[in-house]
Amino acid sequence: MASTRRVLKFFLLKLFHRNLLRIQISAILIIIVTIPVILLGISFVNLSEQAVKNSVSNNHKQIVIRAAAEAGLFIKRPEDILRASAAILSRMRAKAWDQETILVELVLNQPIFIRAFFVDALGREIAISELGKYSQSNNYAAMLKVTDSGKTYISEVKFLNDHTPYLRMAVPIKEKGNLMGALAADVNLRGLWEIADDIKLDKTGRAFLVSNKGVLIAHPDKKRVLKNENLKNEKDVRSVLAGETASLEIQDASGQKWLSSYALIPKVGWGIILRQKQEEAYLFFKLMRVQAWAIIILIELGGILLSILIGWFLVRPVKAVVSRIKQTMTGDLEQKIGVKRHDEIGELITSFNKMQGRLKNAKIREGFSIIGESAAQISHELKNSLVPIKSFIQLFARRHKDKDFVDKFNRLIPNEIKRWENMVGEISNFSSTAKLNKTKTDVKELIQNILEIMEEKFREKGISVIYYSNTKNFQIEADEEKLKQVFMNLIINALNAMTKGDSLKFSIDVINSTNVGASSQIEVRVDDSGRGIPPDKLEKIFEPFYTATKGGIGLGLTISSRIIEQHGGSIAVQSKMNGGTTFIIKLPVVI
Repeated sequence: MASTRRVLKFFLLKLFHRNLLRIQISAILIIIVTIPVILLGISFVNLSEQAVKNSVSNNHKQIVIRAAAEAGLFIKRPEDILRASAAILSRMRAKAWDQETILVELVLNQPIFIRAFFVDALGREIAISELGKYSQSNNYAAMLKVTDSGKTYISEVKFLNDHTPYLRMAVPIKEKGNLMGALAADVNLRGLWEIADDIKLDKTGRAFLVSNKGVLIAHPDKKRVLKNENLKNEKDVRSVLAGETASLEIQDASGQKWLSSYALIPKVGWGIILRQKQEEAYLFFKLMRVQAWAIIILIELGGILLSILIGWFLVRPVKAVVSRIKQTMTGDLEQKIGVKRHDEIGELITSFNKMQGRLKNAKIREGFSIIGESAAQISHELKNSLVPIKSFIQLFARRHKDKDFVDKFNRLIPNEIKRWENMVGEISNFSSTAKLNKTKTDVKELIQNILEIMEEKFREKGISVIYYSNTKNFQIEADEEKLKQVFMNLIINALNAMTKGDSLKFSIDVINSTNVGASSQIEVRVDDSGRGIPPDKLEKIFEPFYTATKGGIGLGLTISSRIIEQHGGSIAVQSKMNGGTTFIIKLPVVI
C-alpha cells in the first residue's frame, strides 16, 4: 500500500513538474470559462427558484381566496334567508301558532337549518320549529344586544351529540324601528367541512378552517376539531386572523417545513389555511434544478476540455524550446528548432536559434580563453615550483654527501612532485566530461565513512567534529565517488582555514518543498569555525583558478560545484570574517 502511494505521488509530481505551464494556462482558461458559467448558473437557478416559489405561492393563495369566498357565500346564504323570513314575520303580525308554522316550513325547505326559533325583546322563546320543545333556560341577552344594533349575530361553532358542527345565527325583527325580537336558527356547518375537505394538493396539501379566536372549525383530522384545538399561537393563524391574505414558509414543532397560504373569510372573521410540505410543493423546481445543473456541468466539462486543448496547443512550441534549451545546457549547440509560426512564439523560437548561434561562438572563444588562462596559471605554478627544484638538482652533485642537504632534498622534492600530481589531477577532473555513475546512495552513511577516514587528521590538528542528523534514511540517486570527492574537498578547505581548538560540524536534514512540482531535498550543511572568507572574495570562490590557499590552483570548489549541479542540486556558501564558513549543499531526494 505504501509502495502504491509512493508511485502515485511520484507520478503526480512528474505530471505537474513536466506540464506545469500547460496546467497553469489551462487552469487560467478554465477559471475564465467556468467562473462566469457557474455564476450565471447560480443566478439562473436562484431566479428560477424564486420564480417557481412565487408561482406556487400565488397558485395556493388563489385557491384559498376562492375557498374563502365560497365559505363566505356559504355563511351569507342562511343569513339572507333569515333576514327575508324576519321581514315577513315583522309585517304579518301572526300569532304564535302561525309563526311556528312558518318556522317549520323554513327548516323543512332549507336543510341547512337544524332548528329555528323566534325570541321576543325580553329573551323569551315565542315560537320554535320543533313544536313544544321550548327552552326557558336559554340566555339570549348577548344575541339580542347584537341584533338590537341591526347586525347579524353569529355564535361560536358548537357540536351536536352526533358531532355535527353548527353555529347559531340571529337577525333582528323590528317594527317601526323598535326591536320586536330576533329570528334565530342553528346552521349546519357540514358544508364548510366539505369546502375544506375538497381542497387537496398531492399527498400533503390540505386545508383547514379556524374561528376568529383560532379554534379549529374544519380539518381533515376531525378528532382535532372535536377537541376544539386552538392554533392561535401559530404564525400563519395569527396572520390570517389579523386580516392578512398571503403565503409564507413556516416550520412546525417537529421541524417539518410547510408552505402555508391563507385568506380571511369575510363577515365572520374566520380564516382558511392551506398547508403543503415544501419538498412536495417545490418538487417541480427540484427537478428543474437537477436538469439545470446537469446542463451547466456539461457546459463546464466542455469548457474544461476546450481549455486543456488550447493549453496543449499554446504550450507545445514552448516545450520544444525548453527541450532544446536542455540540450543546449548539455553542450549540444548544433541543432536548431524549425520555425513554422509568425506570431510571438515564432519570434521566440527565431530569437532562441540566434542566441544558440551566439552561444556557440562564445563557447569557442571561452574555450580559448580558459585554455590561455589555464596555461598561464599552470606555467606560473610550474615556474615557481621548478626554481627550487632546479637549485636543489644543481647543488646535489656538490652536496650529496651533506646529510642535512640530502634530508632537505628528500623532504621537499617529493612534496613538490606530489603538488604537481594534485595539479594535474585537478586539471584532469576539471576538463573531464564523463557521465555520472549513479546508484542509490545513503548520504548519511557516506559522510560517516569520510569522517572516519579523516578522523586521524582531525586529531592531529586538534579539531573537534560534530555530526547531526534527525532521521535514519537519506537516500538519493548519486555517483558515490563524485560526492565523496566534494565532501573531502570541503573538509580539506575547512582544515586549512582552522587552527587547534576550532570545530567542524556536519548536519543533514530533509527539506520539504512548498512549490508545486518540486520534490523534497536533502540539505547538508558543513560549518567550520575558522577564519572565514572576506566578503569581496566570497562570490569568486567557485570560479576556476581562484584560490586563497598556497599550493592549489583553484579548481577544487569549481569541480565540486559542477558535480553538485550534475546531480540536480545546488551549493551555496555563507561566511563571516573570524566567524567561520558554512557550505550548504542541496540534493534531490529519491521518491
